[in-house]
Amino acid sequence: MKRIAIYSRKSKFTGKGDSIENQIEMCREYIRMHFPDSERLDISVYEDEGVSGKSLDRPQFKRFMSVEESEPFDCFIVYRLDRVSRNVGDFSGLIEKLNSLGTAFISIKEQFDTSTPMGRAMMNIAAVFAQLERETIAERIKDNMYQQAKSGRWTGGTTPLGYKSVMHTSADADGKSRKYYTLEIDEDEIELVKLIFSKYSEIQSVNATEKWLNETKNYARNGKEWGKSNVKRILTNPIYCIADKDSLEYFSALGCNVCFDECDCDGISGILPYNRHSGQGREKVSHDKWIIAVSTHKGLYSGKEWIRIQKLLEQNSKNCFGGVPATKRCLNQRSILSGILFCSCGSYMRPKMYGSGKMYYMCENKENTKKAACDNPNVNGDELDRLVLEEIFAFDAKNSVVNTQLTALRKQINNVDDDISAQIKKLMSKKSRNEKAVSNLVAALGNGASELTMAAINKQIEKLNDENMLIDKQISELNDKDIIQSQLHRNLNSIEDAIIYLKVNFDNLSIENKREYIKKVIEKVVWDGNSAHIFIKGSTV
Repeated sequence: MKRIAIYSRKSKFTGKGDSIENQIEMCREYIRMHFPDSERLDISVYEDEGVSGKSLDRPQFKRFMSVEESEPFDCFIVYRLDRVSRNVGDFSGLIEKLNSLGTAFISIKEQFDTSTPMGRAMMNIAAVFAQLERETIAERIKDNMYQQAKSGRWTGGTTPLGYKSVMHTSADADGKSRKYYTLEIDEDEIELVKLIFSKYSEIQSVNATEKWLNETKNYARNGKEWGKSNVKRILTNPIYCIADKDSLEYFSALGCNVCFDECDCDGISGILPYNRHSGQGREKVSHDKWIIAVSTHKGLYSGKEWIRIQKLLEQNSKNCFGGVPATKRCLNQRSILSGILFCSCGSYMRPKMYGSGKMYYMCENKENTKKAACDNPNVNGDELDRLVLEEIFAFDAKNSVVNTQLTALRKQINNVDDDISAQIKKLMSKKSRNEKAVSNLVAALGNGASELTMAAINKQIEKLNDENMLIDKQISELNDKDIIQSQLHRNLNSIEDAIIYLKVNFDNLSIENKREYIKKVIEKVVWDGNSAHIFIKGSTV
């Protein structure tokens, strides 16, 4: 007697999707239609309700696999592929496992059946197209960034010190008013920027420059004292560099995506960099991902002068960072929060070892100013690392910190999905009505209308066709947004996958790999002196 397993799942995040009962009934109907003597088959049903497709770690699915490994089924049937898993790696591994055990896999919705040569070929093709989709999305996002860069406009965010964002309006091809922004010099701030570059050029030390700025009360924009990282951020920002032959050669040699030629250099316009940082601007992106464009704002320093400052900074970083040898700073083999832990004053917190063997995280601002600018207490490093890991690993526990942020982020993304779908549906409906109206008007033309009437009808047809062209453009823009939404879904799934991988393999990972996977999940952790606040990638909670 043939043995068949039916599996169904409903997500806990969206509350959407076909009900468990409907999935099972459709699988049973498929069996009745495609299997002879279906009433004599041994059918087992496994149901997971209220669980996500982020991994295969589900009660009923694991129960199915336990039976499958001891006594393989002849066939494993699901209503739709994503009922099994949204993770390509997990899914591919499952198919290989089922094939090795001689169990055919059938997905009704996509009509995949690995018991046939065509079904196996289709599964391979689907995997190829899934990879192609990911690469296409990435390429389209990159192309969009290129188009923004070529315009030289300011695309938003915190304006660099010394500049202000100015709004402009223009009419597009359809006569619709569009807003865009450019940078202009802020005369009240630009002298401070020049002072920072001048002082660093003189004393050639970020530490000493920061100390001098604070001692002379040349404070930052927010009125707070300077920190080393903020001073260095000013000195390394290409926004202050003029687009000329030297800067063109410099950024090209770095491997950046440079969007201008020597003929575009006027010796006045500044450079506008895109995609230098990911997340909230803390995590650096490799040079080959940078996009460098000529902007509409005025630069401050020639390429030769700005590059000279960069070489000084690079040389000083090799020798020392904040008075602590770089080798000692980078070789801590215990701290897993290095690079993502911040004090509530805004400065990084670095690990510091004591003679007793204990490790503490200390605010760099506090250390550099001898508590004058920050007096937040140090925090036990091992204890904080442990607490943050516990929160990460409790990502699937209801109301946990990470789960709350993941759920809120998922809901936010789904709400945008629904809005895009609703807008497209509304536009498609309007387009359909217009097309029917055009058909009726064309029919009226054939009924012997007068010349005056025919002119009016033709004018109305032209108006409806123009309206449909605009609708097609709007639908295309919404489809582009939908592609970005798909990437956000993938990013969220990647966070969940990284957590699961970290949880399962933590003890076997090197300290570098532990930090790498934590950075895939956590944007930053902020210590306020009493407690730590965790922010996952992309979350605003």
